[in-house]
Amino acid sequence: MNGTFLKILAVVGLSVSVDIHSISAGVVSSLDDVEFWVGSGANRAALIVDWDGENSTDESLVWGYRWDGVASGEDMFRDILAADDRLFTKISAGGLTGIAVYGMGYDENNDCAFAISDGTSFDEDGIYVSGPTDLGTSVDPNDRYVEGWYLGFWHVGTAATNPFDGGTWVSSFLGISGVNLTNNTWTSLAFTTDTFSTTAFAENPYSAEVPGLAADFDSDNVVDGADFLTWQRGFGISSGASRSQGDADCNELVDNVDLQIWKQSFVLASMSSG
Repeated sequence: MNGTFLKILAVVGLSVSVDIHSISAGVVSSLDDVEFWVGSGANRAALIVDWDGENSTDESLVWGYRWDGVASGEDMFRDILAADDRLFTKISAGGLTGIAVYGMGYDENNDCAFAISDGTSFDEDGIYVSGPTDLGTSVDPNDRYVEGWYLGFWHVGTAATNPFDGGTWVSSFLGISGVNLTNNTWTSLAFTTDTFSTTAFAENPYSAEVPGLAADFDSDNVVDGADFLTWQRGFGISSGASRSQGDADCNELVDNVDLQIWKQSFVLASMSSG
């Protein structure tokens, strides 16, 4: 799930410390509140993921999607997964009715170390294709992961208009692949242990955060010379690298791509603060 990063020249070794965490997740009451957008086009829609659809107080996360022409819920789902390095899923192989969603995960602390209890190895888009599965958990208690099929499931709902401002959720009996996106629609993925539920929908939506601190290797909320030194010390690690060792793009390597990400973040932060 690595993006394409601009190669921007930067002067290495400057002592300026710049806070680039200028966008924080906020409450979503309309599509205009969504901060993390994927795709381009005249149409827009939202995907909301709620890891505990039976809890009326937990927070769900929202991503926005833009497109032209025809698009399905599966198109939106896959494109968002490819765009956000923190999002992971277990799904079925595609069939006549499309895919089934078995598990959803999120690297909440953004440390490039997301893992689940059964040792699943997700692909570069954060996807693993499997059969029905239950009871897997996140290795890191600070991350989110829930899966189920027989003991619970990810219920899909749709709303033609804003469900948080007078719109109504309805169950999608054909799953995420059966959702036909139209402009300004909302799609909910909510986990429930009631395997017969048709009323589990996402609540308390907050925007997923826009990535911005990928090169903050020491987790002090700034991208600065100290992070460059972390990358320098970790340069050449060829497997198993974490963000704290200089891996900015979560591919478990510390290489020149990570340096370019540090440069981009450092320079753009310097420009925005000036």
